[in-house]
Amino acid sequence: MSNRPHYAWLVCLGGALALFAVMGLGVNVFSVYQPEIIRLNGFTDAQGSWITTVRSLFILAALLCVNQLCARFGLRRIMSLGILLAGLSCVCFAFARSFPMYCAAAALTGIGYCWAGMVPISLAVGRWFQDRRGLALGLASAGSGVSTVFAPVLLTKIMERHGMAAAFLWEGAVIFLCALLVWLLVRDDPARMGLTPYIRSGSSQAELAAGSGAHAGLSGGQWGLLLLAALFVGASGGPGFSHLTMLYTSSGYGSLFIAGLLSYLGAMISLGKILCGQVYDRLGGRGGNLFSFGTLLLSLALCTLAPMGGTLLPILAITAFGLGMSITAVSPARWAGDLCADYESSVRTITLAFTAGMLVFGPLPGLLADWLGGYVPAYITFFLLLLAAFLIVRGLYRKKD
Repeated sequence: MSNRPHYAWLVCLGGALALFAVMGLGVNVFSVYQPEIIRLNGFTDAQGSWITTVRSLFILAALLCVNQLCARFGLRRIMSLGILLAGLSCVCFAFARSFPMYCAAAALTGIGYCWAGMVPISLAVGRWFQDRRGLALGLASAGSGVSTVFAPVLLTKIMERHGMAAAFLWEGAVIFLCALLVWLLVRDDPARMGLTPYIRSGSSQAELAAGSGAHAGLSGGQWGLLLLAALFVGASGGPGFSHLTMLYTSSGYGSLFIAGLLSYLGAMISLGKILCGQVYDRLGGRGGNLFSFGTLLLSLALCTLAPMGGTLLPILAITAFGLGMSITAVSPARWAGDLCADYESSVRTITLAFTAGMLVFGPLPGLLADWLGGYVPAYITFFLLLLAAFLIVRGLYRKKD
């Protein structure tokens, strides 16, 4: 019997590279640029929020057709094209000179993020892994955190020495390289390669069936509650994440300290997603939900204390935030597997609701900052929304059991 790793793990690596590009560089690291975009162009805080909101709008629009595109053209082609669009958006950002141009570049980021993001990766994991799906999703989604480890400090230094356009162009070049690597690694289906999905030696059929969701299902009202919870999670995982730099900038922290926080955040994101996948595999849905919701709720509570100053509170907040970001990547696929009858369709719809939350609440931090003079009220709101989402998901799991 061959000791070579199953090809499914190379597909997992391809997924990690895809999220490294479109989520890590394309979305997460954008928060480094946001204060500089506002400063250089004289934009209001609300305009800064609207740039990321446009991105969320186009993620939402692309989600409406991503399953159909993957079915027609294949996961490999759609993921590679999505990464190319994310690289093109960096070129557009580099040469943007007006608010509409920034919004157009953000739209390309949104489409690329969707076509090479968690929906196609969740579909790939579903096809290639019959076992250890939580770990596979955690490893793949950890790619977004790896880029956040080093990119914020590097891009901040490039901006200080050569300007923001140079930083965007360097980022775009790395993303284009990722597109090539994903094209070489990802394959649509194990059957086309004469392979079967990955199954760990010694796994029983009962263990595999426990996480399959084959016998699960929700009533119409319960399905609506799950989507509402995903909407609320989108507020915390979307604008709550993208405005961290604005929160700490407005609280008096320096740009290099904040860039260091973002790099540390990237390490915690990677660690959190891998840990969360393991928790889901070992302790089931309830244990994984407690991990993801609990860490993110703690982080939001600590974020509301940003004006107190010091270094300990931001570090603790960022640690918990990174661990809790697993809720945006690992949890939706697990909810679909545990609670829903149709895995592939449910992953798309839950992600759609999550993205709608990013869109609906995207302008909120900037608007509240303009009205109330700070970003803390937005993080209080995000905490309350996430708490409501936790109670909903917890109730649905109890009804299922």
